[in-house]
Amino acid sequence: MERGPILSILQEMKGTEKELDMILWGEDNPIEIRNVLDVETLRSANGIRVTTKQNYIWFDASHVSAMWQARDDQAVDETPVADRTASRITTSL
Repeated sequence: MERGPILSILQEMKGTEKELDMILWGEDNPIEIRNVLDVETLRSANGIRVTTKQNYIWFDASHVSAMWQARDDQAVDETPVADRTASRITTSL
């Protein structure tokens, strides 16, 4: 995975209670990242350092196979247009 999207997600997590689960290539159990205080890039091409309340975490973004984060459904204001049934267009012949 590229470093940019991972950095964006981690930056958005700063100071929030959001959690991020991540699977690294070759591992069975996900790594859980929460309570993010700081995120920085390392000199290597894909290196990232995350400072949390509990830990310092260093990892290479190219080894990330998958990531997931709980949805915040309260952030969604409206039902997506494709899911609305109230506004149907009818034509007469």
